[in-house]
Amino acid sequence: MSILFDTKQYILLIGTVFFLFSNQLYGQTSTAIQGKVNNTSKQPIQGVTVELVGQNQSTITDESGIFRFAAPAGIYTIRISMMGYESKTIENLFDKDHFPMFVLEANAVGLGEVVITATRTEKNVDDIPLPVTIIGKEEIQQKAMLRLDEVLAEQPTIILVEDHGTGIQLQGFEAKYTLILIDGEPVIGRSSGTLELSRITMNNVERVEILKGPSSSLYGSEAMAGVVNIITKKPLRGSRMGTSVRYGTNNALDMSLDGSIGGNKTSVYGAFNRFSSSGYNYARDNSSNTVPPFHGYTGNVKVDYNMTPKLELKIGVKYNDEHAQDHYITNTGSNDQQVTSQFLRRDIAITPSAMYRYSDMHTTFLRLNQSFYKTDTRISITEDGNLYSHDYFDQNFTRAELQHDYKINDRVVVTAGGGITDEWLKAVRYEDKKEFIAGFAYAQADVRISDRLNFIAGVRFDAHNVYASQFSPKLAAQYKTLSWLTVHGTMGSGFKAPDFRELYLNWTNPTQGYSVFGAEDAAYKLNRLVEAGEIAEVLYDPSLIKALDAERSWNYQAGIKLHPGTGFDGGISLFRNHVNNLIETFVIATKTNGRSVYTYSNQENVIIQGAEAHVGYKWRTLHIKTGIQYLDAVNRDVRDAINEGRGYYTRDAKTGSSRLVKPGEYGGLLNRSRYTANTSIIYNWTKPDLDITFRWAYRNRFGVRDIDGNGILNLDEEYAPGYSMFNASAVKSFFNKRFSVSLSTENLGNIRHTGVATMPGRMFFIGASYRTK
Repeated sequence: MSILFDTKQYILLIGTVFFLFSNQLYGQTSTAIQGKVNNTSKQPIQGVTVELVGQNQSTITDESGIFRFAAPAGIYTIRISMMGYESKTIENLFDKDHFPMFVLEANAVGLGEVVITATRTEKNVDDIPLPVTIIGKEEIQQKAMLRLDEVLAEQPTIILVEDHGTGIQLQGFEAKYTLILIDGEPVIGRSSGTLELSRITMNNVERVEILKGPSSSLYGSEAMAGVVNIITKKPLRGSRMGTSVRYGTNNALDMSLDGSIGGNKTSVYGAFNRFSSSGYNYARDNSSNTVPPFHGYTGNVKVDYNMTPKLELKIGVKYNDEHAQDHYITNTGSNDQQVTSQFLRRDIAITPSAMYRYSDMHTTFLRLNQSFYKTDTRISITEDGNLYSHDYFDQNFTRAELQHDYKINDRVVVTAGGGITDEWLKAVRYEDKKEFIAGFAYAQADVRISDRLNFIAGVRFDAHNVYASQFSPKLAAQYKTLSWLTVHGTMGSGFKAPDFRELYLNWTNPTQGYSVFGAEDAAYKLNRLVEAGEIAEVLYDPSLIKALDAERSWNYQAGIKLHPGTGFDGGISLFRNHVNNLIETFVIATKTNGRSVYTYSNQENVIIQGAEAHVGYKWRTLHIKTGIQYLDAVNRDVRDAINEGRGYYTRDAKTGSSRLVKPGEYGGLLNRSRYTANTSIIYNWTKPDLDITFRWAYRNRFGVRDIDGNGILNLDEEYAPGYSMFNASAVKSFFNKRFSVSLSTENLGNIRHTGVATMPGRMFFIGASYRTK
């Protein structure tokens, strides 16, 4: 095993971090002066930054709004600030007989939810001219959800898709086009394009932010469809601890423990999760399990150190380890034999960062990311233990980034930054180590022209050692026409860089016999097969295979936000994406065994367009949300060819003769539903402190196969039927919400869908949680 994945080294690293900070941490627990910060409704405010001016000390308020300093009694000047409130600088007497209380007033931005992902700066969600969804920890707890795929599956207009892992389809784009972040840092491990979402636990999550539409102007490649940013809990002052457990169908057991301890300068947060299941077999036969039995561990440590009132240092360490084992019968070349499969997945990320506030106008951020990802699959003959196959995938990701925010005044904020990324991988399916080196720079202006009108303009430049440089602009604006009506619009460009697989893959299926080669080596590999006498017919001149270019999308969005009355909110959004240079596989030769040889090329132009609408209503303790999406996703080249009566044939069901596909028969891209809908009902029964939720998700039919072999979707038999999914939960809280028990169910209708292999049928779960504060 590579030294980079030596578990003992990372345990030693985490222990060292705790040791370095422990003396300072516990030396800060005794305090001499304290105070409290409330809002105008006399409610305590948590997370307010309080600075002792001239004393080189700063802290944040706890959940009771209280702050403390290790300082002798006396008269001090303090500066109090928090996003969404007017800052204050006050001189006051602090001693054992005085416990001063301070009141912060909401500023013009208001007390709405704060979003980071959309602009890389803290900004009120109501002032963002982009389609943004926020899922808070309260909603996650009310619905008793513990994994990221569970959370995203219930969001309007988001669909879970299965393609070498569970990912999401965002505005009609495949999973590989959505960037997944944890605390603003990319999560690696897309061995086949899809990032497995179930490996991310929710036990340490504060909220999830979803930004729809191309976001390459800030985040570069992989953000062509949008961004999902998981914001984890911050270390807080004082001490607290929590634990939870959930058990359910398929012996699914999820156990979590987290806690934090903090002083005036240093705070440490840690979280641990164990997740296991006996798995299930969707096909219910002797083949391998759809999800084999597995167990996994996730650990997360965050340390915050306020070195001075202006300088804050942070480091995060995340560790994920998953093991699976399965037994099944397969053809090993000569006959059917029982084999044993052992699987390991390991994910480690170390993310140090520093933030320096020169003044209220200038702030600089330095972020570093060192991530490792590994999978290892060994299949052995059960009878004698001999190794049948070994597949491994090792990925390393290193990035350094510098960002500076310049607040010119209360109406203009400029953000600029740049950095460098070094990424390499080694795998069985690649002949040698492959490496990408890229540099990037970006700039953004966030301008509030008036209380009604604001806009955001940004641009990013990416330079790469393999594909051509990319330039990604974006412009968004919104106008508050009425107190309850806001109009917004966006125009921007996104790109998706060719990945290692599309450039360098070298793989022949051992049981099926077909081959897939990356575009960089396809001509050479095909010639080798020709020389070996394994090719029956060359269908495409290998000298014409071109170097891949990045996929490019131009996006246009327009919509309205509605707040027509107390408790009501809603919105409508229209979107259109023009995608060029879409990377797809195509056949370049036929083997003597009758199988094909594939490679990748920039072939197709796609249009993905549609409309989304959502509405929400809150009345006392009842909250209802519903959303719907209409989607039209077509290959423009295919559609034009069919309309012109050329190129695509099918077999007539009555006569059996070949005929042209009719324009009305073309169904667009595979795995896209024309209509999807979602409704969530949450009711808090106050007196027994009981949260009851009921959720419904609908998806109409979607294409899953090509029966007539013409490469497109055109027959009714090629669709999987639509379905409705019903989930429900009840969470009973005790002791001022410190202790709770939950009962939840997923897939009440017991849907076992032929087009979605991740549906194991009806599932029930029971859980409990406890928090000290």
